[in-house]
Parts: sequence; C-alpha cells; structure tokens
Amino acid sequence: MSLTSGNETRTAFPIFDMMLQMQRIGFQAMSVYKPVASAFLDAAKGAERAPATSLFGTAAGRIAGDTKAEQVVAIGEEVLNVGTRTVPGKTTRVRRVVVETPVQQEVTLHTETVVVERRKPNAGIGQDVLTEVTVEMSDSNEVPVVSKSVHLVEEVLLRKEVTARTETIRDTVKRDTLEIEEPSQLPVVFNAAKHQDDRRRDEKRVSEAQDKKQPVVPMTGEVKAAEQKRTQQ
Repeated sequence: MSLTSGNETRTAFPIFDMMLQMQRIGFQAMSVYKPVASAFLDAAKGAERAPATSLFGTAAGRIAGDTKAEQVVAIGEEVLNVGTRTVPGKTTRVRRVVVETPVQQEVTLHTETVVVERRKPNAGIGQDVLTEVTVEMSDSNEVPVVSKSVHLVEEVLLRKEVTARTETIRDTVKRDTLEIEEPSQLPVVFNAAKHQDDRRRDEKRVSEAQDKKQPVVPMTGEVKAAEQKRTQQ
C-alpha cells in the first residue's frame, strides 16, 4: 500500500520510506559524480587488463633480456677526409693617377726688322718722282707655340697564374679496439721447484731401472705424496 504526495511516494511502512529516500539520494549522487565514477571504473578495468608483475618477475625478465644468444659489439674508426676551399689572399691593386713633371725644350725664334737704308739711284731705272708716295713695310717676330698630344707608352695587364703545391696534413683519428678478457686455460702450477725435483727423481729411477733391466712402475699420486713426505722428514 503506497500513497503519492506531490513528487514523493510514501508507503505505509516508514522503514521502506527511509530506504527509498536513501536509494534516491544515492542515484542523485551518482548522477552528479558520474565523470569521477567513470574514470575510477576505467582505471579499474585497465588494472585488470594489465599483466600482473612482481619484483622477482621484473628482475627475471631483465636478466632474460640481457642473456641473449648473440650480442654484437660495433667497432668503428675515423677516416681523415681532406678537401680544399678557396680563401681570399693578398690583393694587388694598380691605380692610374696623373702627375705633372716640369719639362723644358729649346726652340729657335726669328725676328724681322725693317731697315731704312739710303743709296744712290740706278740711272737706268725710270721712276716717278715729284709725286706723293707712301710705302709701308712691317716687321715680324716668332713666338713659341705650345701644344700637347697624348701618346701610348705601355700597357699594364693583370692576370692570374695558378701554381700547385703539395702539403702534408697531419692529424689524429680514433678507432675502436677490443680488450677481451677470457678465463685462463693454462694449469696453475704451485711450488714449481718441488715439481722439478720430482721430475728429476723420476728420471733417475727410470735410468736406474734400465741399468738393472727391471720393469719400471710409474709412480702414482699416492706414491709421490708418500715419497715427498719421506723426503721432507
């Protein structure tokens, strides 16, 4: 049995009303914090999909990655590459300028002068006389006249000549070298002097046995130890 009042629905039991009210409040909270809840759910799903790893599992994976069947060490070296480039050098400049130099030259000048001279007339030449006559004669002088002309004396040519030279370039280059450390395969010999004495003793026994024509029994490790102990005493 339920009663509806406005937007709320009430039942005959107050405990049910309280539960419905709490459920309604929970739905409202979920609707308000829906982005936060969805992010939390996505993170939980990603954690489930991720493979479960432990400290020992990670270390084992790293060790397994290090111990490969083949490991390659690259060896490189530098190579000296020598080229050429053009750089500006000394500059040769030819400039033409005009200078004035004093010169001198001798020249011969002539001067004409009118000279009035009187002499006796020639009787054989008939002349008009008793009339007015005017005769004029002018003298002259030579003066120097200076003029200049240009003559080509020489030409100056600028050109380039290419010469070759050999130059030795000294430098250093780097290269990789290998330092291989391997376990020693040679037997470790302790107390080499004692070992040499044992060998001489064996050779002496062999020679004595050959002299006596007796079969020689090689010394075993126990026999050698006993003989060494006897010699030390």
